[in-house]
Amino acid sequence: MTQNFATLAEIPTCPRNAEGNPRVFVSAAGAYVTDDAGKRWIDFDNTRGSVLLGHGDPKIAEAVTRAATGSLGTATGWSPLLDTVVSRLLELCGGEVVGLFRTGTSAVRAAVLAVREAVGAPLVLSAGYHGYDPMWYPAKAPFEPNADGVVDFFFDLDALADLLRDRERVAAVIISPDHMHLSPRWYERARGLLAEAAVPLIVDEVKVGLRYGPGLSTAKLLDADVWVAAKGIANGFPTAAVGGSRTLLKPLREISYTSFFEPTVLAAAERTLARVATGLPQRTVRETGDRFVEHARAALTAASLPVEVAGDGTFFQFVPATREVKKALYKAAEEEGLLFYRGDNQAVSAAFGPDVLEDAQARFTRVCDRLAPFAGAGPVGEEARYLAAWSVMDGLREAERDARQTREWVDRLLDD
Repeated sequence: MTQNFATLAEIPTCPRNAEGNPRVFVSAAGAYVTDDAGKRWIDFDNTRGSVLLGHGDPKIAEAVTRAATGSLGTATGWSPLLDTVVSRLLELCGGEVVGLFRTGTSAVRAAVLAVREAVGAPLVLSAGYHGYDPMWYPAKAPFEPNADGVVDFFFDLDALADLLRDRERVAAVIISPDHMHLSPRWYERARGLLAEAAVPLIVDEVKVGLRYGPGLSTAKLLDADVWVAAKGIANGFPTAAVGGSRTLLKPLREISYTSFFEPTVLAAAERTLARVATGLPQRTVRETGDRFVEHARAALTAASLPVEVAGDGTFFQFVPATREVKKALYKAAEEEGLLFYRGDNQAVSAAFGPDVLEDAQARFTRVCDRLAPFAGAGPVGEEARYLAAWSVMDGLREAERDARQTREWVDRLLDD
């Protein structure tokens, strides 16, 4: 099958075949997806982590079907569903007000612009990936403002401390948290720097979503003034939310768009949030994911393969020693029908029951068998760890380094 991208603004992010063309999937159920050749894959991508409960969840499907018939309201105006979704988001994530959006990218942009307008300062200090938006384009030189007044400190807290010395020009700090390459100590120090500077903090939890528990993953780590969440809110349906301080978000008081009240999306969000609030799906994800990660690490070690696994069962990432090993790893995984998110975070869903887990472990063991030519090829080094972190968090992993080393790593990774 030949795809024509002439009408697209850019080629979308999605699983691809060896020729670089998007894989075509014709059905999905639970933890499995089936392609147009009839091959059945175990999904570790899960819409880049958005699908928390599994594909085609029957309770969500039932609610969405009812909403599509007009039984739960209309896109024309307000409905009880909207009140329920907003109330649940406030209960789970905190804050005084909540605004809904269709994408995490648009929600983050709205949050940043609102806080900057409310504070009245020009600069935003940023760490992490915040979506497809020119607002986040790199500056001409590292640690300098880009055209939109955004300064990336790449998760380096010494750089953040230096930038906060110009406190009067800083409207906010925005952090997209990562729990694979940053420890609680990193967040503790960041929290101290922000408290001392008294700068508003925007926590962009779009990427991690509500996968770590029934609320923000940084609830006990950082004191967020404004939060943004998306993945895990509606099990893959297009929903994002901004919440927090009424004062800082006042510029968003008239947020609206044509599909703001769309009932099928709200129905998916309502059912998903009801499950998320119990913490049970997240516990299933963590426990099942931990068992897979434990098996993967043991299989890699037994085969003497130069691949580490960062993170835990909620989110994990493969860290191959070289580009050649990385390419071979994902090729072998595809041959065994393991649908991994290439180079990024892997995310199981709550639909990974015992049978799926056993299937996935057996397939991964065969992946390791296929990688036998790389046995004993050498350890995973610091460069590989930095590259892996950069590809998942657009920043530097937590490690001891001085200002010169920080600059060297940033220059090297930006040029890569």
